[in-house]
Amino acid sequence: MRSTSTIGKPLAQQEVAQEVVRVQEPVIQQDKVFSFDELQTAWNRFTSDLQMENRMTEYVIFNRKFTLKGTVIHLEVDNEIQLEKVSGTLRNEMITYLRKSLQNSKVQLETTVMEQENQSLIYTQADKFRFLAEKNPALIELKNVLGLDYDY
Repeated sequence: MRSTSTIGKPLAQQEVAQEVVRVQEPVIQQDKVFSFDELQTAWNRFTSDLQMENRMTEYVIFNRKFTLKGTVIHLEVDNEIQLEKVSGTLRNEMITYLRKSLQNSKVQLETTVMEQENQSLIYTQADKFRFLAEKNPALIELKNVLGLDYDY
């Protein structure tokens, strides 16, 4: 059964009795200036933590060179899959760690996909000879002088 003791009391008095006092801690933003070496040290600590936690995919993504312009970190990844992986919670985890370590709330991370050269694969003997002849053009002259053929 419900209690009837609150009947007749104003609604505001009922709510005051049930209200829990919540105090939010003020967010302290520190914008300490940091150097590339300090960033590199914090970055390496984060990547080593990933490796120790056996999170190898994340470790491979972040264990590479990056550039710094102001407070924006530019990271190039190999492909779209890595870009998707970084854009999720992993990015937030990294930024939070760096902001806390470097005591700077303005640290940002930008990721782009690195352009890769389109290399043709070497399958046949003719492909192998062309590849080696590009490195050393004297092979073509040697083949012609000796009358050699690269096919069996």
